[in-house]
Amino acid sequence: MANVTYDIMWREAMMELLDQLEAENPEDPTLAPKDLSEWACIYIKYLQVMRKLETSYDQMVHPQKRQDMRKALEACIGRMLEIRHWMVKLNRGLDFINLDDILVDLKLGPEVLEVPVPKYFIEDRAKELDDRDKFLEALIEKYNVKGPAASPIIRIGAPLGEDEAILMIQKNERGRQARERARLAAIAKRQRQIEDRRVRLGVTLSHDEAARKIQAAIRGWLWRRRIKKESDKELMFIGMKPKPRDVKRDPQTSEQKNLMRRKRVQLEHVREYDEAIVTLKGKVRELEGQDMRETIQDKVNAWFVEKRNPQTGEYPDFPEASDGGSRVILNPPPPTLASILEDVGDGKGKKDPKKDVAKKKDPKKDAKKDKKDDGASAAATERIGAVFIPAIEAAVQEFVAKWQDRDETGNFHQKYDQELVKDELRPIVFEEIRLQVDDEMRVLLQNLKDLVEAERAAKLGKKGKKKKKGKKKGKKKGKGKKGKKKKDPTADRSIESLFAELVSNGILQQCPHVHVRDYLGSSSFMAATLEKANIIPDPSMAQVRQALTEYCILPLGSQFIHERSPYIKSLLLYGAEKTGKTLMAQAIANLSGANFFDISPRNTDGKYPGKNVAMMVHMVFKVARTMAPSVIYIDEAEKVFLTDKKKLREFGSQEPFSRIKKELLKEVKGLSTGERVLVLGNSREPYMCVKKDERAFMGFWSKHIFMPLPDYASRRVVWPGLFERHQGRLTYEFDLSTLAHISDGYSAGQLDMVVHSLLTKRRIERLRIAPVDIPEVLQWMCKVEPISKEMDEALRRFMDKTPAMAVLKGGGKPGSAGKKGGKKKGAGGKKKK
Repeated sequence: MANVTYDIMWREAMMELLDQLEAENPEDPTLAPKDLSEWACIYIKYLQVMRKLETSYDQMVHPQKRQDMRKALEACIGRMLEIRHWMVKLNRGLDFINLDDILVDLKLGPEVLEVPVPKYFIEDRAKELDDRDKFLEALIEKYNVKGPAASPIIRIGAPLGEDEAILMIQKNERGRQARERARLAAIAKRQRQIEDRRVRLGVTLSHDEAARKIQAAIRGWLWRRRIKKESDKELMFIGMKPKPRDVKRDPQTSEQKNLMRRKRVQLEHVREYDEAIVTLKGKVRELEGQDMRETIQDKVNAWFVEKRNPQTGEYPDFPEASDGGSRVILNPPPPTLASILEDVGDGKGKKDPKKDVAKKKDPKKDAKKDKKDDGASAAATERIGAVFIPAIEAAVQEFVAKWQDRDETGNFHQKYDQELVKDELRPIVFEEIRLQVDDEMRVLLQNLKDLVEAERAAKLGKKGKKKKKGKKKGKKKGKGKKGKKKKDPTADRSIESLFAELVSNGILQQCPHVHVRDYLGSSSFMAATLEKANIIPDPSMAQVRQALTEYCILPLGSQFIHERSPYIKSLLLYGAEKTGKTLMAQAIANLSGANFFDISPRNTDGKYPGKNVAMMVHMVFKVARTMAPSVIYIDEAEKVFLTDKKKLREFGSQEPFSRIKKELLKEVKGLSTGERVLVLGNSREPYMCVKKDERAFMGFWSKHIFMPLPDYASRRVVWPGLFERHQGRLTYEFDLSTLAHISDGYSAGQLDMVVHSLLTKRRIERLRIAPVDIPEVLQWMCKVEPISKEMDEALRRFMDKTPAMAVLKGGGKPGSAGKKGGKKKGAGGKKKK
């Protein structure tokens, strides 16, 4: 596509953002969105705008446009996440919102709800991530760390005995020899048929005659071909015949080449822009720096004269650098409301003391009333956050001021704009000169103060010691007590050494290059209908992709978004085995460019024994914070929270699986907004935690995401996708609907294992001759046991205890899961007796 295409896309997106702001805050408050359906429409529109901005930002080659576009894109993503969290509140706390009926009303397909992952999360940090991967690979090779296990294949029985193996080889060899004899016999038969046909036709030409006839036929064919080409050219020239399509030039391949070319141009323009900043900064300083210096000096000198005490002749103190220095003088802050009210009060005169006494009556009662009023008003007027709205408004205003009416007829190649670069550099140069002038004016002010003190001392015969003492006292008062800081046991070690130690122990791992779209599955088309019938449906696999992208990838990928969006410290993925939990954890780390720390109990068993486990957890979180973004992964997370020693002994580990619990809770509690660290837990048996363990386990995670088994619609997508992933394909005649029905109850990982085992190298070569059919797939499916009903029911019972579901089904408060049968009930029972 051309540059103007992405430019138009950007302009459309900015105008749509402006429309969205007006839709959220209309002039008539009664028209403002209130219920879930209205906010869902706004959410879908933000998602469409985000997709436009991401596409145009990815392919735009103008470096300055990309900077402004990124601000708008991040603000749009942040606002979309704010609306998403607000929709969850309106949806009774359920994370999966079913919008299929709204999509039907808007005449949109389910693909609209697929949240795109911005490519700049990785591309803008390409060099940094490349260096990190090389360092990681070198450490893995140095310490000979084992990589992740390969995808499992179904094993068919035990190996054959010697006699059975010999008989099997003999049978196969006899079959091969018979097939070879049949092939040679077919060739001989074909040759005899050709000879018989020649004899019947009486073809008895000599060698020379046959050669002459062949040459004449070839010359005639070449002549006819030449005439046809010339006539085709004439017809194409006059427009009576379309030009032939180049078969070798595939449209998708050419599109990919064009996109890669634009990426190269993009990098070249960014390099030129960075070089121009250095050169133009020197020019701005040289041409305009002296005028800036004189302006600052004049204003500061005028401030000295204005603030000088006319009676004593003393000069004011220069503002401290921490307070802004001369910035306070050049741009004085507006007066506060309190100062204005004080000035008005002083002008009116003294207040009536009787009124003040009357106002001070019953302070406790007033405080109680205020608290009640505040609580009631907060509950009644809870509103959606608006942290990102100023950023969207600023981005739209900047677009209108800079780019909307800008004439770019002379910038065909979309290189940097020199005048805009100068406008960007002027504030930077001004700030640098201001800091230099501040140092000079502080020296000048001190000299003026010394002159005033000398004159006063000459008159009074004193040297003004009292004032100096007063200054010292003021300094002493300013000193406050320093709070106790937590000791860092690794303060004497560099981050590189900690990084290398974690890699050598297999805790910091190289994340495979997987994507969220590798988690195959479709949307649900009946979920909203089930909700209307008071049935809470399982989340679809498309909803799981959407939720994990919004809760994990988008905040981790951008510091701006993470600091301002609703904060999620930890997230639990629970479901049956092989439902894609580990795949999604790796996809989150890969797409956000995060480090992947695996502190699963089995992975850390035998490492850092005893009390050294505290050092391990501290090192992991220290490196994760320093090298953010980071994902801290815990497989079999439920076993970390078990306190039953009998159960812990059954796992057969060297160290108890719960040994990291205490330090983990401390470190996670210390995480704050802006630290892009996510604790991600996987659990296939979350129901193992009961009573007190269940409350601790449930309360530790900010979000609980259920990984479902694929439904019928998802299985129709999963089967073809798995065959393509393993270099195979299903024919058009394949009965996919029947196979989707038969495979009910199997997880996506089990289906992947079936396809991987079926498509051997030999079988892939024979696919054209013998396509895959249902009996062949069933032959391998029979060797895999589906997910049992008991496990599925246990997982659903655990789901009913999660905070949102506990409120809907149990009538309890959020966070009250697992409190039944506690000590209070037992105590109450004894009293009744």
